[in-house]
Amino acid sequence: MSDWGTTNRVPADATLAEGIVISGDLHVLARDTYPPGPETPLEMLNRPEVFFALTLADGSVTFMPKTQVAVVACHDQTPLADPDRMSAAKLVMLEVVLHGGAEYRGRSTFELPANRARALDYVNAPGGFFSLSSDDVTWYLNKAHVRLIRPFD
Repeated sequence: MSDWGTTNRVPADATLAEGIVISGDLHVLARDTYPPGPETPLEMLNRPEVFFALTLADGSVTFMPKTQVAVVACHDQTPLADPDRMSAAKLVMLEVVLHGGAEYRGRSTFELPANRARALDYVNAPGGFFSLSSDDVTWYLNKAHVRLIRPFD
């Protein structure tokens, strides 16, 4: 029996700090608790565990150290559908430049207390990763590999 039975797979491309891209499936927890729905890649990446699993196309599994992963890209992610949470969420536009010069530009949607709801508060929030989305891809960026961020609000 596989020990991956209680997870959902999310296709992803993980870019290591030195630029190597490894494609496979992330394993996110299936859950029936709040918030509703399965764990998101961002929640998985921000868990305290040092490594995460990526299942490769040939079925083999690789354990990736989060500290060495600069970006995880997931295509066609389901947007937040809870209308109460959407009304509380703030949308900001960001440009992110990583060490090495890779650039990402997109939107981040987040929920923070009204007195701490700036783009700066979002990127300074707990966790090693934050998300940025375009029309068809969501990037999960490792804060430790960011050279600079420019907000466009």
